[in-house]
Amino acid sequence: MVDEMYEKGLRANEVTFVAVLTACARARLVELGLELFHSLLGEFEVVPIMEHYGCVVDLLGRAGLLSEANEFLWSACKIHGAVKLSHEVGKRLLELQPEHCRRYVVLSNVHTGVERRDGQLKM
Repeated sequence: MVDEMYEKGLRANEVTFVAVLTACARARLVELGLELFHSLLGEFEVVPIMEHYGCVVDLLGRAGLLSEANEFLWSACKIHGAVKLSHEVGKRLLELQPEHCRRYVVLSNVHTGVERRDGQLKM
């Protein structure tokens, strides 16, 4: 679909890719959805926005790839410095599985290097 748009001289934007990634999620087209997401910045010159990341989590979740969705979410939080979101997700995961020590490590990794305005590290 996106290729056909480009052949006709049309350019996709952020909203177009939200729609396309949502369609991939609903149709469980995991490979195509991931391929499109990974080509956003390079091939299509579209900077990924938070909604694109949400679509990929939905794509993976609907396909039953919950572990992959979890890893993708944590990576997105770390890349974008989304400490507040990672804290909320981490808190819920720790409530569900307090004995799962990997959750503590991943949450710590997201916080590593993220500074507050006063120069101190957020924790």
